[in-house]
Amino acid sequence: MYRINKKWMKWWELLAVSMILFIIEFYVFSFAELSGSPYVIVVLLIGIRYGILYGLAIAAFILFLHIMNVWSQNGDVYSFIFYGNFSISAIIYLLTAYISGIYSTRYRERYEDKEAEREELQVQLEQAVTTLYTVNETNDVLEKKILASEMTMVNVYKMLQALDQDHIEMFINEVAKTLESYYGAKTLGIYHVDQSLRALRIKVRTGTGKLLPQTIFIDSAPLFYDRLLQDESITIRRITDEENAPLLAAPIKINNKISQVIVIQELDLSRLSNEGLSMLHMLIDIISEQLTKTSKKFEKLEQQQYYQDTKVFKPSSFKERIEIEKARLREFHVPYCYVYFKVEPLTLPVLQSLEIEFRSLLREIDLISYLPSSEHIVFLLPGTSKNNVKVIEDRLKEVVLGVLK
Repeated sequence: MYRINKKWMKWWELLAVSMILFIIEFYVFSFAELSGSPYVIVVLLIGIRYGILYGLAIAAFILFLHIMNVWSQNGDVYSFIFYGNFSISAIIYLLTAYISGIYSTRYRERYEDKEAEREELQVQLEQAVTTLYTVNETNDVLEKKILASEMTMVNVYKMLQALDQDHIEMFINEVAKTLESYYGAKTLGIYHVDQSLRALRIKVRTGTGKLLPQTIFIDSAPLFYDRLLQDESITIRRITDEENAPLLAAPIKINNKISQVIVIQELDLSRLSNEGLSMLHMLIDIISEQLTKTSKKFEKLEQQQYYQDTKVFKPSSFKERIEIEKARLREFHVPYCYVYFKVEPLTLPVLQSLEIEFRSLLREIDLISYLPSSEHIVFLLPGTSKNNVKVIEDRLKEVVLGVLK
């Protein structure tokens, strides 16, 4: 009954009870005398049920019925009120209404306190259920993260295994495969950075060659590449950069110096999220550290590949480099060509002089070898197609003839 908030329902109930009392009072029998009157019970019940206000209202109505009953019998109303038992009945009715109303109010307050506690517990329960649901969702996400982390560790382990190479060029090949397999790079190229910091020369390329030329000049997109070389970090194309700037570029360092640059033209945009960039940063750091280790290993063997005090390859080492370029042609479609000249047997001083002259015409990535058995000097030109070799061949021939004369 404490949950009844509609006042009209209470007043209608009082009206119904009053009408019943009116019918009993005037048409059935009279309870004008206080002795044995059921009206006290009615006042008590209404007061307990609805409180002081409603108890006093029904008590006033019952007193009004007593007065109306005396008036209907042509009695002296004035004498009944002031000299009869009316005052005693009024006091009893009003005290009954008041006392029962106090109890009603007290228990109503206790009920409201309990109801408030119940509602608070209900809210806490709903919050607990929501929290439990959130915890379960978080747990599922964490489980997926842990599984993803485990897979990442497996991938990192596999990457380290693949990058464990003794030859720098083989290492570069594995870097391209790793970026394509584990990072989802669709069109990428790994370029050698000239010491002049003016050009990037292709080493390995995946995807379409139209987006990745064999040579990239820094002047073609100075804003982008200057920021790359200055920040020495992963660089993403901005709106203010040149139109031919790549989507993303990342430097590879050897001994804290930029040696190679990874240029990516096509990449899933989801990889550019914070997690994706963090993963790429980690991958580039791993590649740089591993390349530094590989270069240190290679330096120990490097002098054994060249003729003394030169960068001219001996025949066995040169054949190994040709095999690497053949593998790049098959796997990455990067062209190469070589030019050779028949020469007389060369002494070491003459070979040294020839190399000095050749270096002014060759790129840093071009290789020279002398084959004493067949008396040929050979130039390996990585990333150069046969269509562009004629001009270079003529210039090299002039140098060979000029020095040997």
